[in-house]
Amino acid sequence: MKLGLGLNIKTSGGAWTPKNLSGLQAWFKFDTGLEESDTTTPENGENITKWTDQSGNANDLTTPDNYFVYNSTFGAVESEDTQNDKLNLDTQLNFSGQFAMYIRVAVSTLSAGAYDLFFYDKDSASADFIRVQSTTEVRLKISNGTVRKWAQGTQTLDQFYNYGFERDGSNNLTAYRDGSALSATTVVSDTGTFDIDAIGQNFDGMIKEIIICNSGLSASDRTNLQTYLAKLTQGE
Repeated sequence: MKLGLGLNIKTSGGAWTPKNLSGLQAWFKFDTGLEESDTTTPENGENITKWTDQSGNANDLTTPDNYFVYNSTFGAVESEDTQNDKLNLDTQLNFSGQFAMYIRVAVSTLSAGAYDLFFYDKDSASADFIRVQSTTEVRLKISNGTVRKWAQGTQTLDQFYNYGFERDGSNNLTAYRDGSALSATTVVSDTGTFDIDAIGQNFDGMIKEIIICNSGLSASDRTNLQTYLAKLTQGE
């Protein structure tokens, strides 16, 4: 994987972090809460078995099948498997109303079919998901309904991006990449319940942080989150 290096953000003192978000349900932080099988912090290349939620809600991620390893260069959770490599949420999250789901991620390969999933309901295959469909399109489906589609500028593989997906109080869906709304290519509203219990199904790449809220974001919070995520490049 060939990625450019940058500066790491510091979140001490009064710096803004996802903890400031209203409705925060889960926050998986790049430098906190990672464990290998003996509960110690993994070193470079070691398998990850748990990623502890920093929201205070104990919505932890576990990886019992050893598909994910720690990449210390980028402070990221990495998978090079493209079949069954999911991070399992201990408790399924169900969103009947507003939500905001953000992920800082670098994708290494893209495959046709049910691959390259960011957020997924593993208990009901293909019913609820958010994924990269191609380097120029992202998709979302809720309750096995109509697939919602957005066009994106050509995505460079092995490069980190901040992807966000939100539903507001009027059930309108918006997709973001690096803080900018993507152009919808289908009607993007949906009243169904969005269920997720896995991250990264059939995924080849690296994940730095994941933020999940049960409300949409204000414009200021969206800007703050983009600024925060954009600075997370190196792990050190």
